[in-house]
Amino acid sequence: MTQEQTVAVLHTACTLDCPDTCSLQVTVTNGRITNVDAAPGNPLTDGWICAKVKRHAKRVYAPERVMTPLIRSGPKGSGEFVAASWSEAIELISGKIVSAIDQGGRDSVVAFTYNSSAGQVESHSLTEAYFAAIGATAVEHTICAHTMGLAWESVYGTMTSADPFDVVHSKLVIVWGANPTVSNTHFPPLVQQAVEAGASVVVIDPRRTAMAKRADLHLAIRPGTDVVLAQAIASYWSANGLIDHEFADCYGAGVDEFLAAASARSINEAAQICGLDIADIATLSEWWATTKPAMLRIGWGQERNANGGAACRSILALPVLIGQFRALGSGVIGSTGSTVASPRARWPIFDVLPRRSVDLHQVGRWMAPDAGDACRVLFVQGANPVVMCPDQHSVVAAFKRDDVFTVVHDQVLTDTALYADIVLPATTAFEISDVVTSYGSNTVQPVRPVIDRVGESRSNDEVGQALANALGLNWEPGDINMVVADAGPRVVPSPRQFEDSFPPGDRAALVDPQHGPPTFQPLTATLPLTLISPASSKLINSMFGEFQSPSPAVTMHPFDARTRNLSAGQQVVVFNDIGSVATELQITEDTRPGVVVMSKGVWLRHHTDGWGVNALTPASGDPLGNGACFNDALVDVRPA
Repeated sequence: MTQEQTVAVLHTACTLDCPDTCSLQVTVTNGRITNVDAAPGNPLTDGWICAKVKRHAKRVYAPERVMTPLIRSGPKGSGEFVAASWSEAIELISGKIVSAIDQGGRDSVVAFTYNSSAGQVESHSLTEAYFAAIGATAVEHTICAHTMGLAWESVYGTMTSADPFDVVHSKLVIVWGANPTVSNTHFPPLVQQAVEAGASVVVIDPRRTAMAKRADLHLAIRPGTDVVLAQAIASYWSANGLIDHEFADCYGAGVDEFLAAASARSINEAAQICGLDIADIATLSEWWATTKPAMLRIGWGQERNANGGAACRSILALPVLIGQFRALGSGVIGSTGSTVASPRARWPIFDVLPRRSVDLHQVGRWMAPDAGDACRVLFVQGANPVVMCPDQHSVVAAFKRDDVFTVVHDQVLTDTALYADIVLPATTAFEISDVVTSYGSNTVQPVRPVIDRVGESRSNDEVGQALANALGLNWEPGDINMVVADAGPRVVPSPRQFEDSFPPGDRAALVDPQHGPPTFQPLTATLPLTLISPASSKLINSMFGEFQSPSPAVTMHPFDARTRNLSAGQQVVVFNDIGSVATELQITEDTRPGVVVMSKGVWLRHHTDGWGVNALTPASGDPLGNGACFNDALVDVRPA
């Protein structure tokens, strides 16, 4: 007799590290997710979701899913573990933390918590509260959007982003350092609406992305030179009487100093440094100053080098100089980041202790075997640093240390988890309650459990509560309604820039009080090719790498391949003085000469020699805030 199936269709929201934050309709058959699709009612989701999330159930039921606490039984990196109970795991972790603090002080415990693909509760969970309460070392999130965030604060302070929906009213859309087709998939259709109404589109990116192929103008800029292009545009405007002095003088601070610093940067010089055509720079300058309303969608690509902070600051200053604000369809789209949620309101009350901080992307430096850092316990949550952090050889060496007790709380057995002393099974967003706010729209949505827990997985909140209770703190989590009064789903009203939302003192700061006007650090070409490692259409950072990895191949322009006598499909070695990676060569005109591309986030198992793109990237930092400089990787390529 055939058992009758139980089918339920339930609504929740996506919490992954993506601007779109889609509403989800999940079909559950006999307790298992059998389909994930778009839920109605979200104006941005618009009835469809990306292919990544459509396959999210494969992560939920992945063979690598951690089902129970695991204790290491073999050498670090071997992946040899034995199952344990939660009580055993919490007792062991708590004991190690207490012992580390007794012997090395609070600084010896390091909270390596990233949690970028979590909702408001899980990203500000009781795990975070626990480490704050004991005064553990905090890890600064310098790996992504850090430099751009500091640049926005420098120029605009707390002024909000423009509403992405306003782009449909724009007559000119400039996409600078972003690839929305891959990592903000619901934005291109909005741009297309503007195009159908007569708008022009400009894309500034070293690669000919899908949006660049459809654009009216594509500037395939040399990585690391965006600040030069921005200065040349400002200089061109000043020389040709295109500055909107009425707006700039009223709403800009440091305008004269900014323009003086940019005045020597001609478009001829910029064309040479940036690897662009003079005519294209002039066209962009003319269009931007004379086409109103114009919208700038600034991304994060230009932040990933030593000139990143200067580039972001100079780009953000440009709309102020020509008054591209206030009119519907004008402004700057950054991270919307609704402020309606107060996730730490649920935290218990405790005395706040001073905490030291270390930079996330430089874990291979401060935790190096000979670095002398205080770290004795490392707690990794919502992160895969062995894959995602630069100078991968140093990162692996740091994680091999037997004198650092490493805990990894994750959903699946990642490359980082292989080096853990204890692995704790984590819930997915399909198994818990949360609330999510978007950084690519102005939505607030509830996250609802649609299935029972897989295995013995626990949430970030529950792990933090268990660790706190092991210290006798007896914490109880506050109600989720303390995070936001109305979890929606709903759209939060979006204030208009320089009309309803202003920088501090109502003026954008074109000159930073500490760093001065943006300046360009000339590029030093120790090797002939710049390696960039952008996002792919298959991964969210390194998530989903266990079942749908992008190709680990290196992509090169035909000119660069010919000069090295290389052919498509050939096995090659990408190398520099940091490391080398053996991989396959792909050849395409979609990347500019002098630039090679490898996808970020590819798990090490997919590389023939066990090393990924970050074996080639430096652990250096940008001057504005020590943000990661992945695109400062200079390499060459030879036959394998």
